[in-house]
Amino acid sequence: MELRVLRFIQKFTSGRTCWFLLFLFSATIESCALYFQYGLNLRPCVECVYERAAIALFGVCGLAGMLMPAVKVMRFLASSGFLASSIFGLVVSVEHYLETVKTGFGATCRLKADFPSFLPLDEWMPFMFRPLDTCGPLDWSFLSLSMPEWIVIIFSCGIIVSAFFILSQLVRTTPRYDRYYR
Repeated sequence: MELRVLRFIQKFTSGRTCWFLLFLFSATIESCALYFQYGLNLRPCVECVYERAAIALFGVCGLAGMLMPAVKVMRFLASSGFLASSIFGLVVSVEHYLETVKTGFGATCRLKADFPSFLPLDEWMPFMFRPLDTCGPLDWSFLSLSMPEWIVIIFSCGIIVSAFFILSQLVRTTPRYDRYYR
């Protein structure tokens, strides 16, 4: 890969626009999730709630990146959080997808989310993070893909984008001329 692309990404992540777009993406996906829950009456399961938490972390990383985008350490931390939440979200969404395509014994997921004691999202924001149903077959699809399949795509793209963000932080912005003057 050419360094020009990584330098462009580094310059893009050095501004607030990039991080605002990440926050806006997170807010849009969370709004869609709430519309599915309250508008279309699709009750979230535990896996859905964990996926929502991972998407919410996208927004937190976007806000963190917007605070000090010129500081390389802050960009690296925001990008690392973005990567970690993308990996967590991908693991959960693949499990969710596999749960929906299982045949035989039916749904096996829990009705209670296991958030850490220092971050009980299901108690702080039950309208968004409390599971209301078990994992089961979904009637919703868009472009012949189910919701778990779309979420797998979203988190896979998140891993790719966040990896580019991190790689761009490791590239030197200015060329080294000291090797020419020995």
